[in-house]
Amino acid sequence: MDWLGNILNLSVVLWLIAIVVTDLRIRRVRNWMVVLGLVAGAVVLLSGLQPFHLQVSLTNGLLGMVVAFCALMPFYAMRWMGAGDVKFAAVIGLWFGLQIDLLTIWVGGSLLAGIHGLTVIFWRKFQQRPEWTWLQARFLFLQRYTPASPLPAEQPSASADTGIAPVRRSGPARSIPYAGYMAIIAIWLLLQG
Repeated sequence: MDWLGNILNLSVVLWLIAIVVTDLRIRRVRNWMVVLGLVAGAVVLLSGLQPFHLQVSLTNGLLGMVVAFCALMPFYAMRWMGAGDVKFAAVIGLWFGLQIDLLTIWVGGSLLAGIHGLTVIFWRKFQQRPEWTWLQARFLFLQRYTPASPLPAEQPSASADTGIAPVRRSGPARSIPYAGYMAIIAIWLLLQG
């Protein structure tokens, strides 16, 4: 039975690592990864064989899933968070149940996301300073970190009707990988035992 527990523990950690890497790298949590976590979490809850120190009842797991989903859905509706982040939080709610660990994952993930956001703001402000141009001129490898180039010449610079210039958005590169940060905190909690 001990080897089965070790395999389950390793599987959960590998799943969380995959979430971290995917969300940090491409800023997406794939649906198949969420479904894998959901199915595995349901099987674990129904079988009674739970990884690490988790002792979550079926009712508590379902309650954690619903609360996590409902708590983060308004942030998705306001476009502050992606759908994958909300779905992943619901699955984490299933695994951890409605307990202090779930709150720790939310708060810890939010703190990491806040640090990420402040770092991005600082970096963009720094790139507008003359010191950035000086550094780029002396260190060619920094040129790849230049802010997005302006719009191509064939596109109009401003709308004829409004006079407002169109904004070029890079999409995923500007998002904050909240699910990845929640997964980092979940791994930390699991390994704390």
